Amino acid sequence: MLTIMIHAKIKAELLDEYIDLIKMLSRETAKKGCTFYKFNQNRDDPTDFVLYEQWESQAALDVHMKELFELLGPAKEGEPIPHKLMKMYEKAVPVFYDVVGE
Repeated sequence: MLTIMIHAKIKAELLDEYIDLIKMLSRETAKKGCTFYKFNQNRDDPTDFVLYEQWESQAALDVHMKELFELLGPAKEGEPIPHKLMKMYEKAVPVFYDVVGE
């Protein structure tokens, strides 16, 4: 199992657009291979988010990433995710974890 936590700071002027986008992503991501996928918004700073997601395997995550590009379009050169999403970040730090102790 693979866990990813993404700490993201969103540009204030794009906050409403970001929230609409993550609501759509949350609906579309509830598919095979994903055991958990939730965006969390900081109560004190509404532009601060953490995405917590768990995948059964790297292959399941790879399918999700392919679908992400199909939904949102291409990335700019050097960007890891679609530009439509990337442009909303002031900062985003993904951290990848392996589940242990199961």
